Amino acid sequence: MNEESLVDFFYFLRCRHNIYFKKESGCLKPWTEDPILRDYKFCNVFRELDTTTIWIRENIRHRWRNHKYLWFALAVARRINLPVTLSRLDDLLVNWNPENAFYDLEHRRRMGLPIYGGAYSLSTSSIKMSKNEYTVYECLDKLWQRREGITEFLESDSYSIEEVFRIFRIGNPGISGFLAYEIVTDMRHTRYLDQASDIMTWANAGPGAIRGLNRIKSNPIDSRIKPCQANKDMQYLLSQSAHYLPNHFPTLEMRDIEHSLCEFDKYMRIKFNKSYLCRRYDGKGE
Repeated sequence: MNEESLVDFFYFLRCRHNIYFKKESGCLKPWTEDPILRDYKFCNVFRELDTTTIWIRENIRHRWRNHKYLWFALAVARRINLPVTLSRLDDLLVNWNPENAFYDLEHRRRMGLPIYGGAYSLSTSSIKMSKNEYTVYECLDKLWQRREGITEFLESDSYSIEEVFRIFRIGNPGISGFLAYEIVTDMRHTRYLDQASDIMTWANAGPGAIRGLNRIKSNPIDSRIKPCQANKDMQYLLSQSAHYLPNHFPTLEMRDIEHSLCEFDKYMRIKFNKSYLCRRYDGKGE
């Protein structure tokens, strides 16, 4: 890998997490001298520190931690990804009723209120129906109909994150590779996968992470990288983290590397004046 790009990647991790630390410590803006990190919005290095994930941890993962259908509640949570909507659904998350869920989503639509989080876009897979119909009846209700088989599988043995990812990825309408990975990442912090064998060895490299790897490897930005090679590359980055990051930096996992590669790609796009779709942030505090 390109040494200069390696330095840039770990510089990004260090500075982005330092912004989080300063913000939580009550320091006044600006929290960084880096104009890109100051003026644009980036996710935390650690997904567990993001606002929506904190809400899901406290209101779903902890609340339903011993429930038979905790996994389904997490699937609903990441398909919708907006706490105010999830709060209204309440125990429908584990006691699913599609008609009641659809009513609640439609109520918010009629009121002109937000329904879904804006962190990623959701499609209806070219099916001519509303997003609410697709979410409830094509995606979540069909997943619910498989609940006994999925529950039996999850409770029957100890599995790797990759194995459970494939269970959600295959044969579930509306559950893309990206969404399946979001679900299993939440499950990694529950009884299902907290002892998974591949926490430090496997991650699902999405398009943003692949672009980030290409930047570090000095490849053309749109070069394809096979999943097995992307995994080896991310393992290498994880192995190098102790060399490039200070001793007090929290321990990284493979998910943190994959997640940060995507954000690093965004950082580099802005650096090279290609900041389309990048949200601005008032980091100056003036």
